[in-house]
Amino acid sequence: MPYALVPDGYKLEKVTKAQQEAVERFASTNATTAFLSGPASGELVKAVAIVVTPIVLAALAKQIDLPDFNITEFLDKQLEKIPGLDLSALGEFSP
Repeated sequence: MPYALVPDGYKLEKVTKAQQEAVERFASTNATTAFLSGPASGELVKAVAIVVTPIVLAALAKQIDLPDFNITEFLDKQLEKIPGLDLSALGEFSP
């Protein structure tokens, strides 16, 4: 039989499967809330936006079929407008 260390003031109780699932959902919700309220969530949104935006723009440009629209030049111009942005660490990318 397994043993558990139980702090003073707590007791072990047998729970049903439904109760165990409820506790797990509660813990998951708390973990998600803690992540979203922390600073990491903002950084994650920024990273996803940086990756997804060019892909979406390229797909839209391809669907619209704009012959004189170059997504790379457009993005380069837009990135130049952001003060303090330094992408030199990323290096050169070629398709």
